[in-house]
Amino acid sequence: MKGIDRKVNMPSYLHELHGTRASVFDLLLTYTVAFITTIVVLFQAWELNLSVFKLIILGILVLDLSGGVVSNFTEGTNEYYAEKPKMRYVFIGLHVLQPILLTWLFPDDVFGIAVISIYTLIAMIIVNSVGGYLKQRVLGAFLMVIGLSVSFLVSAIQPMVHLMLILFVIKLILAFAVRWK
Repeated sequence: MKGIDRKVNMPSYLHELHGTRASVFDLLLTYTVAFITTIVVLFQAWELNLSVFKLIILGILVLDLSGGVVSNFTEGTNEYYAEKPKMRYVFIGLHVLQPILLTWLFPDDVFGIAVISIYTLIAMIIVNSVGGYLKQRVLGAFLMVIGLSVSFLVSAIQPMVHLMLILFVIKLILAFAVRWK
């Protein structure tokens, strides 16, 4: 069991994903969920006759969303962003691209993607701006539940798109915006 708890130094190009050090346990869970979720989504997407390029972009998007949910809860990632507060805003800014890519891949679902994405980005900024991690936890959970609930009320969206929006909500509002220590 000690091997799985062992911390490893992360290469600099992975610092934004895992921090400077991550446990083997955290890495195993992060990449396992990322690959399983990506396989499930790509299996569903296969029937949509997307181009190979769009399937690759979809795969990268799902890897990032699903792996990011787990990774953003880890100690290494939380420590990294606690030590580099300006990077939190870079992270927020980069996540404006994900809904744009999702809309490009699934233009028929633009309304649902827009509603949930805009809500999520605003909620993330609100949680990120609140002082005190205990308040952030409660507010983050509150806003996440509202966002997930609303996601079932927006126009009919494809199940795989809905899954990615749910991951987007959890990743950004609860896993990232809340400082877990």
